[in-house]
Amino acid sequence: MNKNQTLVSLAIFTTLYSQQSMADLRDQCLMGVPHFTGEVVQGDLNTLPVYIEADDAEINQPTQAVYQGNVDVKQGNRHLMADSVEVKQLGNHQAPQRFAYIRGGFDYKDNQLNMLGKNADFNLDSHDGHATNADYELVGRQGRGKAEHINLQNDYRVMKNATFTSCLRGDNAWAVDASEIRQYVKEEYAEMWHARFKVHGVPVFYTPYLQLPIGERRRSGLLIPSGGSSSRDGFWYMQPIYWNIAPNYDMTVTPKYMSHRGWQLNGEFRYLTSIGEGKVAGEYLGRDRYDEYISDKRKRHLFYWNHSSSFLENWRFNVNYTRVSDKRYFNDFDSQYGSSTDGYADQYARIAYYKPNYNFSLSARQFQVFDENLSIGPYRAMPQIDFNYYKHDLANGWLDFKWYSQAVRFDNDSDLMPTAWRFHIEPSLASLMSNEYGGLKVETKLYGTRYEQKKGSGVNAEEVQKNINRVIPQFKLDLQTVLARDTTFLKDYTQTFEPHIQYLYRPYRDQSNIGSKQRTSDYLGFGYDSALVQQDYYSLFRDRRYSGLDRISSANQMTLGGTTRFYDKAGDERFNLSAGQIYYLNDSRIDDNPANKTPTSSSSWALESNWKMSDHWRWRGSYQYDTNTHATSLANTSLEYNPKKDNLIQLNYRYASQNYIDQNLGRSANAYRQDIQQIGLVTAWEVSDNWSVVGKYYHDLALKKPVEQYLGIQYNTCCWAAGISARRYVTSRQHQDEDSVLYDHGIGFTLELRGLGTNNYQNGIDDMLEKGKLPYIRAFSLE
Repeated sequence: MNKNQTLVSLAIFTTLYSQQSMADLRDQCLMGVPHFTGEVVQGDLNTLPVYIEADDAEINQPTQAVYQGNVDVKQGNRHLMADSVEVKQLGNHQAPQRFAYIRGGFDYKDNQLNMLGKNADFNLDSHDGHATNADYELVGRQGRGKAEHINLQNDYRVMKNATFTSCLRGDNAWAVDASEIRQYVKEEYAEMWHARFKVHGVPVFYTPYLQLPIGERRRSGLLIPSGGSSSRDGFWYMQPIYWNIAPNYDMTVTPKYMSHRGWQLNGEFRYLTSIGEGKVAGEYLGRDRYDEYISDKRKRHLFYWNHSSSFLENWRFNVNYTRVSDKRYFNDFDSQYGSSTDGYADQYARIAYYKPNYNFSLSARQFQVFDENLSIGPYRAMPQIDFNYYKHDLANGWLDFKWYSQAVRFDNDSDLMPTAWRFHIEPSLASLMSNEYGGLKVETKLYGTRYEQKKGSGVNAEEVQKNINRVIPQFKLDLQTVLARDTTFLKDYTQTFEPHIQYLYRPYRDQSNIGSKQRTSDYLGFGYDSALVQQDYYSLFRDRRYSGLDRISSANQMTLGGTTRFYDKAGDERFNLSAGQIYYLNDSRIDDNPANKTPTSSSSWALESNWKMSDHWRWRGSYQYDTNTHATSLANTSLEYNPKKDNLIQLNYRYASQNYIDQNLGRSANAYRQDIQQIGLVTAWEVSDNWSVVGKYYHDLALKKPVEQYLGIQYNTCCWAAGISARRYVTSRQHQDEDSVLYDHGIGFTLELRGLGTNNYQNGIDDMLEKGKLPYIRAFSLE
């Protein structure tokens, strides 16, 4: 009777799919698998009573019981139906052995497995057994197959001349046939000998040994490959190899063959420890055979390290380091660790200590700049020590005190550039008076900075002032209010008015003697670490025009701005509009060079707006009007139709004047030598539960040429998915003519077998939207 405890342990495969999935396809797939009816019984089923019904029963206690005709056996979640079941007990009373024999076919069901078979023998004490000509199917998840013989053990199953597929019944898209399949239940993997991978019954691949995951646990082995072709790389193929080193360590090694370039070896190591987590990655091409790459250094490589840790309760350690072999690396290779549009690679490390009222840190930072025309690169800050102290609610809650200080050393690879130590202190006192309608903040601050500079060691290095002391006080008034009213022209809507007025005063100090008198880096700007801040509405209320501390411009200015918002009756924000401008009561200067002062009595007008027109339509836009040139300097807008989660159509436009590019974006963007005017169309659509399409088209109106084109199509089923994509985009080559436009074009292929480990039924739209130099950015959502 207790033979059911063996049958229930016959779980051929465990859970194959994640619960986070695309609902439509997931529901469609799960409708085709068997489901357990009734409430699942928990606990040890072997202790539960067994109920047996049969047309005929012959019981010879205590050695034998035979049940004939429509035998129906139930125990907890277990349910067995058979024509004949014989139970025998052998041995003495002290050590009895019980066996069950099933003849003439059986049908077994529980909450994990359904199985049909011809004959079966079971040892009801050891749980070992043997079944012949069995078909099995997982319950509540995909996975099925058959075997001529199945030997059942406690921790594993051995199947002879067996098959497995995750396809639903009636779908023979793919299957694995093997002379032997050994499934390890606890470890959640299966070994297959003399495995033949079949597509619609046709063998396409043979391997003497194959190991596959059969559950949620990560397993070492081959991952899904990808391939394609491009004019830059030629035909290419990538084969990821996964190594599950330990529960908290793993590695993926991906050899990539490119017919135009050669073999590239890529690797990624991930770790998770008690004091931190991170990722170390590398890419290496021993000899680049690409003819258009002109360099004596044919080895191309990348190193990446990202780390974040917390230890000893209050300590933090972070690293973000990327370095490549040459400035053209991201132009020539697609990598998830950087892009040519970034303009530089960051190399940063920081250790910090935090307490409630203070913190300090020790860090080092440098940049690897990709501009091939830049003769002198940016400074590195190494080491840098920062200290912050906060004390709130002084003077009976009226004052907040802050202290920021820093010591940093700047160095440069060029012997023409000076080196320096910079010591900085920045105490401030602030008082906030507020009520339900808004608040007024009064703040005083002092910038105290000392420089100890040293002339560069080069022959033509310019002279610098050795010691510089700079002290600049600052005073700021900041008033913000929030006023609300019910609108008269829009029923059931509430409108808010949020005026924002700021007055800022800071006296002028000549800073031309800090750093080189020339603009040393178009990426970091003036001095050692300062650059102009790109203007938008929110930057209008910043204290300083320049990032960094080397250039602190004078200020006697009023900033006027505000935001209006509309809320529907449910309290959801549906529309907002922000506008602002700075009015300079005196010129804002950093030195006596007229080019470095504000060119007009006011800044550009900055406007930003977001509009959720309906649940399906969204719009956003920003605009800047230069009051000096009386022309538009910057404009961006996006209109998106999104009827459901993954379906969308987005039309976008961006504009940047040449004057804005020269002042804010530096020499790398100045390669355009003209305005940037680009329109784009992005479409993503789940045509059906099986078909997904993504198309992207970006056109430069100034160049009168497309800058990027992409079309991707993916077909999704319950047990496999395949995709193809075509891409064409503007790229560059060494010593390219200024007026020429060079394109790279390619085709990519992806293939995924679903049902081998964790799957999520994704339709591929998110992955296709992320591809390209100009990835999709969703129109701002007010939700």
